Amino acid sequence: MSLIITDAGIAAAIRAGDLGIEYKITHISIGSEGYVPEPAQTELRNELQKKAITRGALVAHGQLHFETVWDGVEEFEGKELGYWLEDGTLFAVDSRDGDIITYKRKNTVVTEACELNLSASTISNITVELLGSPYATETVAGIAKITTTNQVNTGTDDATIVTPKKLKDNAATNSEIDAESTADKHVRLSQLWRAITPSRLIDKLWLGLAAKIFPVGAAIPWFTDVAPSGFAIMKGQAFNKATYPELAKVFTSGAIPDMRGCGAIGKYDGEGIGVYEEGQVKNHSHPNSSVTSTDLGSKTSTAEGGHYHWVQGDGGGGASTGLAGTSGGGNHYGRNTSSVGNHVHYVGIGAHAHSVAIAWFGASRNTINHRKVNWIVRLA
Repeated sequence: MSLIITDAGIAAAIRAGDLGIEYKITHISIGSEGYVPEPAQTELRNELQKKAITRGALVAHGQLHFETVWDGVEEFEGKELGYWLEDGTLFAVDSRDGDIITYKRKNTVVTEACELNLSASTISNITVELLGSPYATETVAGIAKITTTNQVNTGTDDATIVTPKKLKDNAATNSEIDAESTADKHVRLSQLWRAITPSRLIDKLWLGLAAKIFPVGAAIPWFTDVAPSGFAIMKGQAFNKATYPELAKVFTSGAIPDMRGCGAIGKYDGEGIGVYEEGQVKNHSHPNSSVTSTDLGSKTSTAEGGHYHWVQGDGGGGASTGLAGTSGGGNHYGRNTSSVGNHVHYVGIGAHAHSVAIAWFGASRNTINHRKVNWIVRLA
């Protein structure tokens, strides 16, 4: 913006200071020439209209706001503005080296709103006639200023209002919510519920918490035969590694371990993770076990049973055998041996042991007191 205070304007301000008065800006003019203003100007180069201000306000110390209306049948491109004091002095000129400031079509009315900030200068006795309603604030009723798109995006202005269109333009669309856009936009309450879907709650909230509480791959004891949604009972089944990539990082084979009938034991360093081991009984002995030995010595039979033995033979034709005490006839003979009398027999038994048969006792495997559960694992 190329706005300058003219030499005549500065002189008027000095004069007003000497007189202890204030000069008011009462009129604005518009022209069609574009250029860089000069301090020596006392008029516009090609003035088209000059109008009294229709509204004036002191926005802040040294910051003046005024409005006027361009009307009539003519059409023009406004490229220069003049600010006039009540005594007819051209106080300031605004022209932007050919840029169009205001465009007016035929038979239309255009409201020109202008801001003049003198707070950075030493001029303190130039003001504007206060016309119309004051600007609205949180405590004063009046005309509200409309915020700009840049002010909406910046979000720091607290003195202007937002139009429905700007509100809509800065609102998130349903497609942006569905696409999880990260743009800084406001949402309607209905869109808030649209965003808080069960799947998003699971994906963004529950799964994040679950990963901290019970990560994927951890076996969880479960007291029903139906796994909750998002979990699987560990029965050795295959799973889709593309669908559950986090689970695939733990079970790289694409199969969930079969935990039926199994417990989990912490491994020692160097042992394979997840390796199955058949139940065993630790190698052991039974101290102080033995089978006693008994020495039965020797035994004798009873002292009875004197006897003799009969001997029989053949002699042929009844001839004498020369054996005393023989008897018989024909070709046969026989006799008794001498009697041995009563006697005993000696039997040696000695020391000996007996084999022991131990009967089977117990279950088919080692167990501890326990309750049956299903092991489940989270799918992700």
